[in-house]
Amino acid sequence: MRRITLAWVMILLPISGLAEWEERAPMPTARSEMPAAYWDGSIYVPGGLGGMRRFEAYEIQSDRWTRLNSMPVERHHLMTIAFAGKIYIFGGAAPDWSPTADVWVYDLPTGVWKPRAPMPEERSAGTAVALGRFIYIAGGEGPSSRLLRYDPKQDQWVRLAATQWRRDHSSAVVFHDRIVVIGGRYPASGELRSTEIYDLEGDTWTPGPSLKVARAGHAAVVDRNKIIVMGGEVILTGRDALADAEILDRLDGEWRSGGELPKPLHGMPAVGDGKHLYLIGGSERAAAAENHGRVYRLME
Repeated sequence: MRRITLAWVMILLPISGLAEWEERAPMPTARSEMPAAYWDGSIYVPGGLGGMRRFEAYEIQSDRWTRLNSMPVERHHLMTIAFAGKIYIFGGAAPDWSPTADVWVYDLPTGVWKPRAPMPEERSAGTAVALGRFIYIAGGEGPSSRLLRYDPKQDQWVRLAATQWRRDHSSAVVFHDRIVVIGGRYPASGELRSTEIYDLEGDTWTPGPSLKVARAGHAAVVDRNKIIVMGGEVILTGRDALADAEILDRLDGEWRSGGELPKPLHGMPAVGDGKHLYLIGGSERAAAAENHGRVYRLME
């Protein structure tokens, strides 16, 4: 394994001196524009540009990748989440880049994919998050910007309130029992600095604190009671892959600079296991799939 040491503008995690990235075992299939989900010591990575049916798992403790049964469909820019011991995939773009609405669930003990009720509308390049007993699909390209709620137990969908801004290649996290949608882009508005916060009780969206840098195709994760946004790209209001990070400590606060990634990256997921943060794959060139399959872990 290889370690990469970088000086940070501000400390990303509660450590002193330097933040250190460690390069872990590379992906068997280098790819970008795919999600990832963590469950019980492993990170699961479905689809993406460069491996549209591939489904692989990274076991953290052994630093080893395993190829699992391929997805039934070819997809990139899809959404995924681990929920109650199963891996769900939602929508995504077909090989012709059209958004889709189908839903599949992977049973970990048997390795079998099964179809579930499709989303009420096509969606790609959004994010799946879990809150309580529901899964939500936020942001993404499709016929509307409505938040979509899925009940895995009943296999049923509900359309909820639309965000103010249409945004694809956005990210979303759950933070203090709120769904927070971050950045993204849309042809009419370019890359976005804006964030929006969803209130479940009122089914309403309100503006959140704006990012310091407009970005899309970035990664976002909640770690140690902070939202951390990393990387991304700018292609509608410029042409650049980003290497910086931003941190938000409170929903009524302001984003602050969080240092640099090992490389400029977009189209990559960030996953936390409660101990470390991992960056999986991604592309190093804006508006392109220049994939190298690198895996980075942020050390303490």
